[in-house]
Amino acid sequence: MRELDKVLDQNEKVFWEGKPKFWPFFLGSSAIMIIFGLVWLIFLIPFMVTAVIDIVLGGSLGWGIFLLPHFWIGIILVFGIPIYQILVYKYVYYAITNKRVLFQKGLIGRDFEMVDFDQITNAEVNVGLLDKLFGGNSGSILISTAGSFTYGRYGPVQRPYTLRNIENPYDIFRFFKKVSHAVKTDIQYPNKYRPKTNPGYNTKYNSRR
Repeated sequence: MRELDKVLDQNEKVFWEGKPKFWPFFLGSSAIMIIFGLVWLIFLIPFMVTAVIDIVLGGSLGWGIFLLPHFWIGIILVFGIPIYQILVYKYVYYAITNKRVLFQKGLIGRDFEMVDFDQITNAEVNVGLLDKLFGGNSGSILISTAGSFTYGRYGPVQRPYTLRNIENPYDIFRFFKKVSHAVKTDIQYPNKYRPKTNPGYNTKYNSRR
């Protein structure tokens, strides 16, 4: 459900909007957890069988009670997280406007993240294995700012804002760079102060000088 209009400014224009391709988005967040959950449940099977046999033969419930929370951990990993990702997918939207990049997410309520163009320090495109196998022509755009770095135990850790698994990532990336450059130029050099001609803009570097 698209709700980007809730955070758009009065004169803000949306140049592009989209959402992730489902399968790369779903598998990228759930595949590892599902595999781990299945391994976890398979590991528990011999112990669970032993506990059931013990109970049937008149033994105590202690062993079965001990295994029960571990069993539910496996169930949550295999079924709970994938179901959550399916529900969340409905509310994930991205937009590039004439001012910033918007990220919509959230399940119970709508959460929004915003990155102003003048705060962006770096951006890159990432096309992963899941994009190739299940996305057809999808990929992710990673956007870094000074605030997207956090400090962990071993130093700074980058946590970029990500347009995840979107269609035509290279085309969107080129468009994003074009808009970002134009907006940054407008902020730093307003039209009122720009010269009519700028001989330095297209200057080519000459290594012989």
